[in-house]
Amino acid sequence: MSFSKVLGDSEVCRQLEMMSQNRRLPHAVVFESRDTELAQRASEELAAAFLCESDSKRPCGICRSCRKVYAGIHPDVYSVETTGGKQATGVGEIREMISDCYIKPNEASGKVYYIFDKMTAEAQNALLKILEEPPQNVQFIIVTEKSTLLLKTVLSRSTLFKLGDAGDVKPSDEALEIAVEIARAIPQPMELPLLAATGRLLKGREVTEQTLAILGEFFTKALEEKYLGERGYEDYITGMSRMLNRASIVKLFDVVSRAQEMLSHNCNMNILVTWLCANIRESRH
Repeated sequence: MSFSKVLGDSEVCRQLEMMSQNRRLPHAVVFESRDTELAQRASEELAAAFLCESDSKRPCGICRSCRKVYAGIHPDVYSVETTGGKQATGVGEIREMISDCYIKPNEASGKVYYIFDKMTAEAQNALLKILEEPPQNVQFIIVTEKSTLLLKTVLSRSTLFKLGDAGDVKPSDEALEIAVEIARAIPQPMELPLLAATGRLLKGREVTEQTLAILGEFFTKALEEKYLGERGYEDYITGMSRMLNRASIVKLFDVVSRAQEMLSHNCNMNILVTWLCANIRESRH
């Protein structure tokens, strides 16, 4: 098996393959998809890549670890099960998983935990603590139909991949243009470019929603370039990666997440844009 056989010739496939070959898979991955089977197959492929014993292609599909993952019998791959007939995974199941994270793997070099069910807000807050300081060689794979069901703080500590139909909605050219303008303005010492760029968001909620989503992707890429050594990103991504430290980029991601939350609560657009500009300015230093 390979990522391409599951995901086809897609940008997500290329990103996952590159991360796997460079041994730089994220410690927490969110797969968003309305196709449950596709998301589960992608999760299996990712788990195999994470635990693969090969020194070359990962997942190789033929080593003992890969074969056990595909057969569903690997002792170091766990599914967090919702118990008691509940509709969502609760804080108890997450705390049990966290305790298990610190126990030595049975036979592999690491452990993988699947979270396929919805999580309560309390469960996500419990999960957030370990996402902020994850144990070595542990990977979390979260599958959701809509990433908006997850807390923004959880998303900001994870790498989001949209699979299948979830990745089909394309942002407008205007939203992309504004997001690029904001990204270019962030590292600049002058305030006017940032004020002008964020001011364009007053055109409407839809373009603002799309722009914020794109900015979140930009900040994720900047972190990947800075700390995972990824290359080939656009110059505005590289500019942020070179000029900002990790803490600043994470703060910027949190600012965008908070702005998305404010937008979902129908916040006044003038207040939102003013708040966004001020907090971007503060977070970049």
